[in-house]
Amino acid sequence: PLMNSVKQFFGAAEEPKPAYSILGGAGSGGSIFGGSEASTSNPLADAAAAVSGAANSASLAARRAVGAEIPPEERNVEEMVFESCPTMTFKQRVIALVVCCCLGYALEICGTLTLIGGPSAKNIRKFSVLYVLGNLIAIMATAFWVGPKFMCKKMFKSSRRCATCTYLLCLVLVFVLALLKVALGFVLLMLTVELCAAVWYSASFLPKGRWCVIQCCKKSLFSPCPEVLDPVQRSLPVV
Repeated sequence: PLMNSVKQFFGAAEEPKPAYSILGGAGSGGSIFGGSEASTSNPLADAAAAVSGAANSASLAARRAVGAEIPPEERNVEEMVFESCPTMTFKQRVIALVVCCCLGYALEICGTLTLIGGPSAKNIRKFSVLYVLGNLIAIMATAFWVGPKFMCKKMFKSSRRCATCTYLLCLVLVFVLALLKVALGFVLLMLTVELCAAVWYSASFLPKGRWCVIQCCKKSLFSPCPEVLDPVQRSLPVV
């Protein structure tokens, strides 16, 4: 009131205050929960939506923590992923790791045994299929042990991203080509590339592992011209 009197004394008109309608009436002013068409956003409405979303997330987290069942209409994408990849105890991780490793190695050994009968086209295709399945199950074993998110983060690190993509792509190609009974030369070629990619990929997890691989190649396959591998050696990250 005092400020209004001072403004009237100096002839300053009081600025009209916008009228707000609680439910967004047809007046000229804005509304708290549904402003006029001219207003693009309302801070109060945004804050209410944020509080509601936070309360929803907290409610889902609390019910998940106590093991309560969540209605289907309240499940979001995160909840569906949680259901498909539940948290595993240490004992369950160990059991899954051992089972996958045993199954994967068993398939690879069976694939190797098929070559005892001779390196025929049929035996090589059988070996390729069993070998690929064994590798994929071994990858699953690692995912069970360290977790799929952590494993993918490590696999697709910038220093080994190319080797990982080549390794996985060759696994799929060897499997498909062997099942489709494509010319044996293509199967053997992709199998060779896959083995090289697997060695290069595995060496990246060891300190100076790739450097050791390059040194071995310089003294064996590339002994006539070892300088060819110098650019590859210079591109290796410093350990």
